[in-house]
Amino acid sequence: MFDFFEPTSPFASQTLRLVAEAQQGGGDVFDIARCVKRIELGDKEGWEREWLALAAQTEKRATDALAAGNKRTAMNNFFHANQYYRMADVFLTGFDPKRARCFAKCQENFRNAAKLHTPKMDIIEVKCGDETYDGYFCHPIDPAPGKWPAVFLIGGADAFAEEIYFSGRQILNRGWALLLVDTPGRGSSMYLKNIQTRPDYEVPTKPCIDYLVDRPEVDADRIALMGISLAGYYAPRAAAFEPRLKALVGWSGCYSVLTDVYEWCEGLRPVLQRLLGGADDAEAKRRLAEFTMEGIARNITCPTLISHGADDHLMHVEGAKRLYEEIGATDKTLKLYDGKDGNGGAMHCSHDMWGYNVPFMLDWLEKRL
Repeated sequence: MFDFFEPTSPFASQTLRLVAEAQQGGGDVFDIARCVKRIELGDKEGWEREWLALAAQTEKRATDALAAGNKRTAMNNFFHANQYYRMADVFLTGFDPKRARCFAKCQENFRNAAKLHTPKMDIIEVKCGDETYDGYFCHPIDPAPGKWPAVFLIGGADAFAEEIYFSGRQILNRGWALLLVDTPGRGSSMYLKNIQTRPDYEVPTKPCIDYLVDRPEVDADRIALMGISLAGYYAPRAAAFEPRLKALVGWSGCYSVLTDVYEWCEGLRPVLQRLLGGADDAEAKRRLAEFTMEGIARNITCPTLISHGADDHLMHVEGAKRLYEEIGATDKTLKLYDGKDGNGGAMHCSHDMWGYNVPFMLDWLEKRL
């Protein structure tokens, strides 16, 4: 069994990512521990086999509970099964057709859970030119009287709406609405529609903000944008062109995807090549040169928080620092975690301290919303 508490391998770091999300209903920590105990480090076939088995077992628990009229139990197990199917996909390479099949099971289970969720979770679509993005509008828990603040949460390179719900679930507890959309290069847009990622993320973000403004329940003057992982580039890039934002949170910060991610982390190169539609190394470097905040970050004027781990092996901390320095907002905060206080947080997305980092970000955001 590999140690996911202090990860030193992709197997361990991917497991820790799930454990962080399990705190918000994205899995059962004991199921996860039993599953990884059966997997030999480096055995990718074993990884896929064990997560698929756990996913199918959990999905059956959900359908059995639903048949018995136990809707809450069914919902929780559908949510867990969604995540376990996602884990089976993690180490599949290139455009393996099993990716689409795993994603379809993720989406099916998540939507089965969404139908049982209280408050409501609306399954939505957002149009952007000739493209259509799938997503969810999640109603807040116990909102204050009047129109609702709303947060649009964008996921990173391999994250999709059905996963990052568990990253953003605490947003609902604040009485705010949560918008999740599979924008280009992510989730159903990539797995099912072959909509590749793009540098000008302000383009797909605009109709998502339009969607929130058009919702009668939403306060158009209290909309925030949050980006996790690689969306530490996507969200700031969009914010530089979006005057309707009340605040921006970078749950990781990225100045240049080429230098801060692609050249920094060799293990992520195949992922980024796939998000570009199967580019080779030379083409990926050429195209990723456009994924930059140079000359753009200064146009971000809304209050901004950047949170980043000082020992992030996937996204260079120097990119977060440079992004922060060039942001034009006067109200801006850079929160770096070095782990030296014993509470963790130095790793990518601070997965090992979400019990502290997520409330910190939301407390900061609450003062702006």
